[in-house]
This record gives sequence, structure tokens and C-alpha cells, in this order.
Amino acid sequence: MSFPINQRRRVARKLKEVIDPELGVNIVDLGLVYDILIEDRHVIIVYTTTTPGCPMRRYLQQQIDQALTEIDGIESAESKLVMEPEWSVDMIVPNVEFFAVPPPQLNQ
Repeated sequence: MSFPINQRRRVARKLKEVIDPELGVNIVDLGLVYDILIEDRHVIIVYTTTTPGCPMRRYLQQQIDQALTEIDGIESAESKLVMEPEWSVDMIVPNVEFFAVPPPQLNQ
């Protein structure tokens, strides 16, 4: 049984809390989230990074995975990084404000 569309919206809203630290914009508005698949309380997030060699790829995956654990009703989740289709600036939602969120303090 698939979750209703409002569950996908809940997941998307939660993913808006995941901020690309280099641009200060959430990954949804940047167009980095390609798909949200939900089946029987299992969620799969298909996403990309702004560049194939993105130095923040591990950080973003950790943040996505953490966000998914915070959603009630989800029993398991996974995030899948893909490089196709290649991300472009055309995927950013119109009128997005860059650096709206200050970069996080990364542990060195």
C-alpha cells in the first residue's frame, strides 16, 4: 500500500530543512531531490548534488538520512545519490534567496 500524496508532502517539507551549506538553500528548492518514493512505510529519496565531485555529498546524505528518521510513520528509509540527469541551475525554483540560511558549523 502506498502512502497518500500528503505523506510525500510531509517528506518534502522535512527535506526542506536540509540545507546545502555552500549555497544556504534547502535541497528541495535547489532541485536536488529528484524523487520521493514511499511504499509500505519505507521511503527512498533519489537525489543528486550540484557537481559530481561535491565536497558536501557525505554531509548532505547524513542530513537527509537524519531528516527521514524524524518523520513519524516511516519505519525505514534510504537515500540514493544519482548523477543523471545532471543537475543544472535551471532546476532551482524561481526567486530562491541564496545564503538565506547561514552555513552550519562543521566539525573538523
